[in-house]
Amino acid sequence: MVVSISLAGCSIATSSVPSGLPVCSSYSAFELDLVPGYEGQASPVKAAEWFARHSGLWKIGVQNIPTGDWREANHDSQGVTVYSGNTVLHVVQASNAMWRVDSGKRCS
Repeated sequence: MVVSISLAGCSIATSSVPSGLPVCSSYSAFELDLVPGYEGQASPVKAAEWFARHSGLWKIGVQNIPTGDWREANHDSQGVTVYSGNTVLHVVQASNAMWRVDSGKRCS
């Protein structure tokens, strides 16, 4: 699997955050280019769990992504936001109806 990654370090103040999502003033963020060949997972939470187990292989620079306790926070036309602890992931549904992580951030 080939993955293209963008990293960003940010400092923000968030005023309107859905209940349960971590609020942070600084974080490390990343975006992934989705590539053909990876089928995805059956749900947004399963996609987050899979990503957490495999993210170290891609050296994305975001350490200690939780492997469990993922919860859905937001659904919109772009996908689903899931979170666990201080980590937030954005998950999109592919044309095969399976789910994949396309970006995320971890509070510093």
